[in-house]
Amino acid sequence: MLDLQMKTAVIAVYKNAAFLEENVRLLQKEGFDVIVAADEPEESVREIIEKYSLRATVSERRRGKWRALNDAARIADGEELLFLDSDTIIKNLTGLNGADVVEVVKEVEGKGLLEKLVAVDYLVMAMCAKLASKFGSCLGVNGAAFLIKRRAFEELGGFRCKVNEDTELGIRAALGGYRFAVCGRAVTSVPKSIGEWFRQRERWSVGGTEVFVENLSAIIRKPRLWVPYLVLFYPAIFGLVISLFFTENYIAKLLYLVLPFLALISPKLASIAILAVYEMENVRNLVAGVASFVAWSGLILLASKKLGYRVDMKVLPIYYFIYSPLWTVICLISLVRVAVARVTGRKIELKDWVV
Repeated sequence: MLDLQMKTAVIAVYKNAAFLEENVRLLQKEGFDVIVAADEPEESVREIIEKYSLRATVSERRRGKWRALNDAARIADGEELLFLDSDTIIKNLTGLNGADVVEVVKEVEGKGLLEKLVAVDYLVMAMCAKLASKFGSCLGVNGAAFLIKRRAFEELGGFRCKVNEDTELGIRAALGGYRFAVCGRAVTSVPKSIGEWFRQRERWSVGGTEVFVENLSAIIRKPRLWVPYLVLFYPAIFGLVISLFFTENYIAKLLYLVLPFLALISPKLASIAILAVYEMENVRNLVAGVASFVAWSGLILLASKKLGYRVDMKVLPIYYFIYSPLWTVICLISLVRVAVARVTGRKIELKDWVV
């Protein structure tokens, strides 16, 4: 008979084993009972399940992650539940520490440009989660690795049929007043190509928007839930806030209207004057952009030292001026898609994903 105070880890596997065996060895040493939720498993997954005498819920077809996790959770006995993806490897766990839900900090290892950019993403996520936890709240959890008390999980009714089942569960936990913390460390895998990255971000943005829209009124009433994420996760918005300190130059606009008439007296003087006004506006915009980037970079540097998180500071300009705006645009497009889908009653189909 299993000790009801023990901890249970539910590891989600789709096809290949990835870090399944490494996680099983580590988690069993930490006192976890391990359950595998496997869809369309390869033979290597079955061998690991048999080798370590693991309990498992196995499906020959893809059930949808939310259903696979719920099936495994039903046979779990621990008072603490760790949900983990097989492509994420646990480095250390400090437990729930009195919290109901714990976001495990994720890192990314890799030397490629995409890996370095995604590493900044995960640092920003950790910053947001840490800041939100100070207010005793969260705006979703990252399903690659997080812990939750069994009591809280059951009271919330487990995962629901959503694209982002983890985000949806986390938001319900926040709105329900459950205690939230950030601790531990794990290393997670990243998309291997730009195409995979786009598919992942499309899924994240559509799923996140879906949950946000459904809970919009409740979320808006609790700024502590969303302000940390709005400011830190989208540098493009951060830059917009900084630019507000540079007041509208109505004089420049007036000069654009008046100076062309100077050409009646001196075309050369008019050209030089208009060019000067134009360049002054460029300098103003440049100063606003640089100021916002420097301020944001300072936050990233401070957070990386505070959290002991390694990022390549050389990629920050690319992240700030290209990567983040692209990510923001994807989110805005998803907002439109979700809005249209809700009005028309159509379902959004996502490539390589089953709900």
